[in-house]
Order: sequence, then structure tokens, then C-alpha cells
Amino acid sequence: TLASAQGNILENRELIDSLNQTKASSALIQESLVESHRLQASLDQERDAFLPFAESASKMYFVITDLSKINNMYCFSLASFLRLFQRALQAKKEDLNTEARIAALENNLKIMVYEYVCRSLFKADQLMFAMHFVKGMYSELFQENEWEVLIGSIVGEMFKKEEFPSWIDQERHGAVAILKTTFPALYQTLCLSDSDLWLSFLQSSQCEQEIPSSITRKISLFQQLLLVQAVRPDRLQSAMTAFASQALENCGVFLVS
Repeated sequence: TLASAQGNILENRELIDSLNQTKASSALIQESLVESHRLQASLDQERDAFLPFAESASKMYFVITDLSKINNMYCFSLASFLRLFQRALQAKKEDLNTEARIAALENNLKIMVYEYVCRSLFKADQLMFAMHFVKGMYSELFQENEWEVLIGSIVGEMFKKEEFPSWIDQERHGAVAILKTTFPALYQTLCLSDSDLWLSFLQSSQCEQEIPSSITRKISLFQQLLLVQAVRPDRLQSAMTAFASQALENCGVFLVS
């Protein structure tokens, strides 16, 4: 309009009104852009608050997809997992702050995923999945090399002949040697040389419940499991069940019997 204007543009009322309108529109657009950026930042902040829940859900998905390495029948699609994820999000909303809401969502999803997967497994594989689920979701319960010793990734080499307490079966000396070599501090804490201390543990039909209280106060639940594996493997399955149950009960997951 300016380019085609003729005469004194200051007397061109239509042109001046058009310029004023354009200026007002430009200012409004600028204000809208500022507001848009503010809203975007607010949305990003609210979305990022739920990032821990998304990361937890991602870990859960890869935990269950690993099951196909155990049995080709154990294949779970992303679509089925996303349905569980959406169902967890649609759960009844209580009056909770964001942090508590995320914790509740995460617990709900853990329960849903665990129960959904267990219904699809052979009974013989359910304890294996429980342990795998705990390992994937609660890595803080495991110290370096502990999981590897449990699953046999760390094996004993040609150990020099060592003397172990007489109450330990000779067939278990190799496993105890692995425990001693891999976790020297743990082995020292166990005080296995004190046969009187371990007498009840040795004789009990439920030895996993008879670990001396003076020892349990110093070692983790998983280290108690490693002890049972090394000395009393006949009770390993029961010890694994007890460990997985205690690890999962905080989020309301109960082992499928």
C-alpha cells in the first residue's frame, strides 16, 4: 500500500488506519509469542517431572523382553506393554503431590506388569522372572559381581588348596572359595570359622531363616542369599523366594504361587 500510495500519505486516512492496525497486530503477535514460550517452558517442566516414571517404565519393558532369551514363547510386544502403561495412567487419581503421584503410578505399573507376565509363564520360570525383575528394577540391592556369582558367570579357577571350617561340607569348598576370593570383606564378616555360631544354620531345615542375627545386621539380603548358595544350596530356591518377596513387597507385588 505504501508503494502504490500517491500524493501526501499523511492525508491518506485509509493508509494510516491500515498501518496502525498492522502495528497493533504486530505487538499482539509478539505478546502471544512470549506467552507461547512461557507456556512451553511450563509444559516442559511438568512433563520432565514425569521423566522418572517414563524411565522406570522403559526399564520394565526391557526386563520383560529379555525373557525371550529364556524361552522363545516368552515374547511380549510393545503394544501390549503400552496398554498396561495407559491403564496405569488411568488409575484413580488421588489428591497427591507430583512426587507421590509418580511413586503411586510406578508401583501400579510394576504390579500390573509383574502379574501380567507371570500369568504367561510356566510355573517353573516364575521365580526366575521374579529375580530378573528385582535385578532390573532394584539394581541398588546388588553390589559389584554379586549377581554374576549367583548366575555362575564368575567361576572358580584352580584354587590353591585351602582349609575351610570343618562344618562346611567338602563338596561346597569350591563355592566357598569363590565367595572368599570374590568378596574377601564379606567372607571375613561371616566369621565362618566360628562353628558354634553357625551350628543352628547347619542343622536347620530352613537355614535361610537361621543366619545369626549378629551377621544379618552386617550383610545385605542378597549377600545372605549368596551365603546359602555357597554353603547350603539345598535351600537356595527358598532363599531366592524370600529375597524376591522382600524386595517386591514395598510396591505391593506378591509372588505368584
